[in-house]
Amino acid sequence: MAVFKDNYFTNDSYALRSERLKILKNYIEYWATPLSIPRTLVEWGLHASEKWENALQIAETKKSKFGNFYQELKDADEATFKYYLKCKRLILSTESNDKNVQKMFGVNGKFPRNREDKINTVDKFIRAFQSHLQQKKTEAIPAEFIEKLIKLMNNSLQISQKIEQLKKQRTEKNTAMQAEIFREDAKKLRTLYSWLLMTWEPDNAYLFQLGFAVKAASHKTSHDDEPEED
Repeated sequence: MAVFKDNYFTNDSYALRSERLKILKNYIEYWATPLSIPRTLVEWGLHASEKWENALQIAETKKSKFGNFYQELKDADEATFKYYLKCKRLILSTESNDKNVQKMFGVNGKFPRNREDKINTVDKFIRAFQSHLQQKKTEAIPAEFIEKLIKLMNNSLQISQKIEQLKKQRTEKNTAMQAEIFREDAKKLRTLYSWLLMTWEPDNAYLFQLGFAVKAASHKTSHDDEPEED
């Protein structure tokens, strides 16, 4: 169980906020009557934990979904680039005496490390094959090999585009919702804390049962109230 070290609610980690709301849910009904807590605050306290956890779960699901897509992209890229290197090796072997063809296909240099540059290199290779055919020259490499390379690269590009589309759709809305819940709950915690201090002192041990830090009695001053939240 979490130890609540302070009552600066806007500084809560997400995990700490979860712990505050969980314990609050368990005890707020019990203390509602003795402390004359307004019913609106009680109802909020009973449901805040579930609402917050749902927001976290949505964010985690989105994160997991992205992780799966990134793994798919990694696998697709690996298959594309590995097959390209096979095609490159074949061109270098079959056209070992024709530097012009090697230059046209872009196989006379090292394969780049950057993904975008790799994609551009593969694309140049494919376009060179198509140009080579348009010039009514014999195939420097069998067409079925190029068709397979095109299929592999298109798969990589489609997954990459899907990731970019999801980036645009997702986090702005979900993150904004999560941040709004976090801020609103911080305000409610501030209000509830102020309400409790109308009956209890800041060193009352039962504050813990409602998700609040208990101040040491020896440190209590007339200025014990926390500053207003942002």
